[in-house]
Amino acid sequence: MSTTSERDTIVQQIAQLQARLQQLDTTSTAPVASTSQLPPKSNPPGTGKRAKRNGLLGPLPPALAAAPKRHIALLFSYEGWAHSGLAYQPPDAPTPLPTVEGELLLALEKARLIEPMIESDGFGCGFERCGRTDAGVSSSAQVINLWVRSDLADPMKTGGKDVAEELEGPRSLSRSKSSSSLSSMSSGTSEKGRRTAGVVELPYITLLNRHLPPSIRILAWSPVSATFSSRFSCIWRHYKYFFSTSPGQPFLNSKFDFGSAYRPGAKEGEQLEWQKRLAAIDWKGLELDIDLMRDAVRRIVGEHDYRNFCKVDPPKQLNTHRRTVVSASIDQVEGEEPDMFVLNLRGGAFLYNQVRHIVAILFLVGARLEPPSIVDGLLWTSDRTEMTEEMFPLAPGEEREVMDRKPGYEMADDLPLILWQCGFNSTELDWRIDNAPHERDGLPIIDPSTVFDPNGRLKPALDPAETFRRCFLEMNQAWTEARLKSIVLKHHLASLAAHAPPPPTAAEQTAIAGPSPSMTFTPNGAGRSHKTGSYIPLFKRKRSELPETLNERWAKGRGARRMKRREENQEAADALRVVNLAKKAAAKLEAERLAALEAEKEQ
Repeated sequence: MSTTSERDTIVQQIAQLQARLQQLDTTSTAPVASTSQLPPKSNPPGTGKRAKRNGLLGPLPPALAAAPKRHIALLFSYEGWAHSGLAYQPPDAPTPLPTVEGELLLALEKARLIEPMIESDGFGCGFERCGRTDAGVSSSAQVINLWVRSDLADPMKTGGKDVAEELEGPRSLSRSKSSSSLSSMSSGTSEKGRRTAGVVELPYITLLNRHLPPSIRILAWSPVSATFSSRFSCIWRHYKYFFSTSPGQPFLNSKFDFGSAYRPGAKEGEQLEWQKRLAAIDWKGLELDIDLMRDAVRRIVGEHDYRNFCKVDPPKQLNTHRRTVVSASIDQVEGEEPDMFVLNLRGGAFLYNQVRHIVAILFLVGARLEPPSIVDGLLWTSDRTEMTEEMFPLAPGEEREVMDRKPGYEMADDLPLILWQCGFNSTELDWRIDNAPHERDGLPIIDPSTVFDPNGRLKPALDPAETFRRCFLEMNQAWTEARLKSIVLKHHLASLAAHAPPPPTAAEQTAIAGPSPSMTFTPNGAGRSHKTGSYIPLFKRKRSELPETLNERWAKGRGARRMKRREENQEAADALRVVNLAKKAAAKLEAERLAALEAEKEQ
């Protein structure tokens, strides 16, 4: 009996909540005569995950759609191995793992910083990235720019003008628009709130990190001009590729206690006997020669045709593969084992998979499978630059093959590669980790205890030290876990290394049915390698087709079909854009009407 009564009570409560929700929806769209007719504030009827998700999928309320917008840049890091690349992928092209941009856009929606995403150029918010990275590649300082909601009265300092309408080009078409005069319109704002609202910005870092997975962290944000482009304003990009020069080197100078130190009378040096045996192991090409690699990498620097150091990307229809590498060096990684090195590569722009192709060639040189001069030959194309000819001059009577078609070889692994830094003009960015008013913004520095948001709620500025501490500790936890796992795995290897066999004698070598003397390993990065019985020099391998041939085939095949689909869908896309613009205009008019009613009431 009691169970039936409880069920009836729950059903009645659900019906009441549904009726209340319908009443709120009707009230939000009906004309409002005065603020006294607004319903009293109450908690939303649904607070669970489903209610939140449904709220995100629906249209934004007029107050948010017409809220002031500002153009900002976000600085963030991400772990490449946790995502299927950086670039967003549409729902009809699912990926094994979520993409970085997919997670970012979802977090922006959840934080109510952008309107529901439109799958078009800029995603409806003028979204741009600095540099695209492939699946498995990480970044420590990726930069994007977009238009987001703001709590400031006039965030772009336009004096009430709509910046987006004054800008030309496709970027302005997808940008969220708003009037700066529409901030602080809430009818529930108190007199105290109206005096201080629009001074403290939204805590963008805290809001986004709250909705992002631990593998993606927003590090800082910066106000930027309306014309800033993280892609085209970037001056240089710095990539790092980490690699080990020897499998056994980390254990040759390390001390591991296998119990001898606890036995009375242990002989001096007894613990190092296994290290001597380990040092005598022939790693069959996996011990890299750093000097040879440095000789090869210096030849990479300059403006060259890098068609043989990249993967041709027909959809881009590139007419040239010339790029400029500003600097390239191989350096020892500070604070790590003596075998750990890093390739530092800096340039203005890079071709598709260019860094990983360069590393693959350097590995072949370091393994003594190719000479450093292989770089000269790969850069000697029909589109070679004057710098190429000056760096690699021909001797009198010497002939050099023109390498217009790339020989077949596998690029290096993606795990050790990171986009380390992106360079911009120092006057374009002003990175910050808090939302407190800054003097350079032209905003007054006021008592935080008197700051209210447009809805009249107390909104203190966040402590930058606390924001930094929270983000640092979250990232430090992941790093500490990885370090501890690395230490455990190193001890596992040391336990195996202690049983390294002694070098065989000549007689034993003859009797052992071991691998062929010509067998070698080709390093591929991240501890991976390929075993080959006989190595084929690069210039004797099968070569790909000319880039021009690949581009032409794609343009006549998949490219033509893509253009046809784009033309067929253009009419539907234009119609959708008109509908979206109409919704924004209606929201703007509604907000202006409410603001006029509020002003009339005050008079």
